[in-house]
Formats: sequence, structure tokens, C-alpha cells
Amino acid sequence: MPTAAAEARAEQIETLSVMAHTLLTEDRTKQLAEFFERSLPAQNGELTELEHCIARVFVREVQQATVLPEDFVRRKARATTLAQERWKQARQQSSFAYFREDLRGLVELAREEACHRGYQHHPYDALLDLYEPGMTVQELDPLFTQLANSTRELLEIVASSAKKPDRKILEMYFPAENQLQAAREIIGAMGFDFTAGRIDLSAHPFCTSFANTDVRLTTRINEYDLRSCLFGLIHEAGHGLYEQGMRADFNGTFAREGASMGIHESQSLFWEAIIARSEEFWHWALPLLRRYFPSQLGEVTPRQMYRAINAVEPSLIRIEADEVTYNMHIILRYEIEKQLLEGSLSVDEIPSYWNDRFHQLLGLDVPDDARGCLQDIHWSFGGVGYFPSYTLGKLYAAMFRRSLLETIPETPQLVRNGDFAPIHQWLRSNIHQWGRTMKPSELVTKVTGSTLKVDDFIEYARRKVQRIYGNA
Repeated sequence: MPTAAAEARAEQIETLSVMAHTLLTEDRTKQLAEFFERSLPAQNGELTELEHCIARVFVREVQQATVLPEDFVRRKARATTLAQERWKQARQQSSFAYFREDLRGLVELAREEACHRGYQHHPYDALLDLYEPGMTVQELDPLFTQLANSTRELLEIVASSAKKPDRKILEMYFPAENQLQAAREIIGAMGFDFTAGRIDLSAHPFCTSFANTDVRLTTRINEYDLRSCLFGLIHEAGHGLYEQGMRADFNGTFAREGASMGIHESQSLFWEAIIARSEEFWHWALPLLRRYFPSQLGEVTPRQMYRAINAVEPSLIRIEADEVTYNMHIILRYEIEKQLLEGSLSVDEIPSYWNDRFHQLLGLDVPDDARGCLQDIHWSFGGVGYFPSYTLGKLYAAMFRRSLLETIPETPQLVRNGDFAPIHQWLRSNIHQWGRTMKPSELVTKVTGSTLKVDDFIEYARRKVQRIYGNA
């Protein structure tokens, strides 16, 4: 979109947002929701089990829309559309001041939205619930504190170790077309159905879906970094497998979505991190990659690849962070958003707070706003409450890993052999097929027998760090 088109686009998005809001809040829709709501507790045979699940999601969607006045929907749609364009320019200039007034308005809108939606303890709960239904600050705070403390302990192990993985083996010249073909072959082996999906290139990888038979992935390619295309596509294919695995009955309903942003993220991270960053995976994948890059990877061993792709080193940019330090990036953003909503931090204070807290968490000095508080697009599209889902995805994925190993203890050998079908089927049966018909807490308890906890991720991360940097 041309820069000058931002104003016109804002008017278009404003109109479409109000139209969508009207469809969900008109009398006929509310009457349907009221009928379904009366039917849900009774389970009196008026609805089948499938219809009951779909109806519950529909009722929540209508209730969430009804609490928002049309004027608010209009103002937010316009403000976020204009703010995204201003954020792009601010980031290019590395100038928070250029984006400050837009962000100030967006924070006021976020506070207003929290009031419309309602909350018991903290305004952040109202927005967090949009992405992670049922999650609250009271539950997140102790989890994130435990996670931050454990991360510091792991970083001390890394800092004191003389073992340093050689990442240069990932940074040679890898022709773009070969990268794409190799990545395509790998996600096909994972189970991605190319008759129901496709791959394209974009500036930032994403997955979008219109039905379980129409799932589209994108990736980007850096010819001097093998990780960008490969892990980007494995990550998006994890999202794509989730979308393809939902019941066809859910197509055209609100149930054909992930249980939450965190659960959706858990599926991409399960494949990208837990499977594709395991040493067993490289016993299978490295020979495959050698066919595409014989001179670059001819002498590389699975152990070397495992160490290189799991190197731990604090970095400035969230999307480039390793598994261990990534959560510190999320905790920082969570703290800022929470304080902005409660009024204990002003928009003007964000750059200095970010820089000081970043140094405390990861020991790095932030050189400029572009690599600091302006690096993410989320605030510009009004996504306050979104960031915790990334870390929750890691926690869920580690819990699912434990359950998978309990059910299929031979999983590591299956991965080593490139036999992903049993793993894919386990995920589809236990997670994918249910779409959005269960709350994330219900799904996690059903699959793992436990409520959300940090322990499984900490154990997983500690074993990996000890294996690479310790004596294990």
C-alpha cells in the first residue's frame, strides 16, 4: 500500500469493522445467542454434541461484541490503521517520539476497552482474555517470576561455560531455491498436506487459513543463514497442521480457530523447537539437506548441527532470540503493558523503562529505539495482551511433549527415523481436531492431566543447556 493511502485505508477498515460488529450485535444475532445460551446448560437434546460446542463459541463471540459500543469499534479501527503506518515510519527513523502520540491514543483505547469488557482484579485481564480465554494476571505473575528466575540460572551456566557452539556452519551460502525445496520436503514429511495448502514468500513468515482444506504458509529466505527459511517454514507448518487437522464440520463457524493464541503457538513451537531442534531430528534431516547442499554440509555432523541451532546468547531482537532468552523479551513487554493499563507507567517513560529493564533481564545495552521499544508491530495494531501468548505457547508445548513421551515413549527414535506420522496423529487426535471448542485450560488439563505450569519447560530447557554447555 502506498504511504499516502493510509487515510483512505483507515476509512475502509473503519467501515468494514463497523459492518462486522453490526452483524454480531443486531437483534436477530442476539436472539440466536440467547437461545443457544439457554440450551447450553440443559443439553436437552435440542443440540447435538457438535452443535453444542459450536454454539458455546458463538455465544462468547456475540457477547464479546455486544459489550463494545459501535463508536468505540469505529474509533479503534481507524486509530490502529493509521498507527501501523506511523509505527513503520517511526521504526525506520528509530524515533519513538514520532510514534508517541499514536501510542498514547492506543493506550487510552486499551483502557477504555478493558472497562467495556469488564474485569475483576486488573484491567489487563480483560484484554488478555481476548487471546488467552480465562487467563489472568494473578495466574501469569507467579509463572513469569519463576520463569525469569530459572532463565537467569541457565544464563549463568552458559556464561561460565568454555563450550561455544560453532554457528558458522549455518551462515555459509545456501542458494534460495534449494532452501525452499529442502524445507518443503521436510514439512511434507511432517504431514503438511500440499493438496490442502501451499507455500509462498513474504517479508515476514505467516500462516493464514480459510478452511481446513485451504491453508497457506509463507516464509522468507536469507541465502547466508540456513535457519531463516527452514525454521520459519517448520514453525508456520506447525500452525498449518493445526488448521488442517480441525474437523471439517467446523468450517464456516467460529469454532474453526485455535483454542487460543497460546495453544496455536504451542503447535508451531512443538515442531520448530521440540522436534526440529532435537539432536534426533538431525540424524534424519541432515542427510536430506546434504542432497541440496553437499559442499556446505558434507562434513557437518548431527551433533554439530544440534549445538549450532541451539546456541544461547542474549540478543536485542525478540524474533531472533534463542529458546532460553526469548521469554525475557516477553516478560519485559508484559510488564510494560500491565503498567500502562494500570497507570503506573506513562507512554513517555517507555523508552527509558525498556532500556533499563532490558539491561537487567539480559545484560545488554539498547543502542536505539528501532532495536528497542519500536521493534514490534503489536502495539500499533492494538494488540495489548497478545505478547504473553508466545511464552504460554512454549509452556504448553513442553507440557504436550511430556504427555506425548508418556503415551509414545519411542518418540525420539521415531524422530531419528523421520517417522513423524504417529506424532502428527497424536497431535491431531488430542489437540487439532477440537479447534476452539474447549478453553485452553480445559484442553491442557484433558491432554496432560495438569493445569498450566512452568516446570516442564524449565526441565526441557535445562537439559538442553546442560547438554550443550555443561558436562552432560
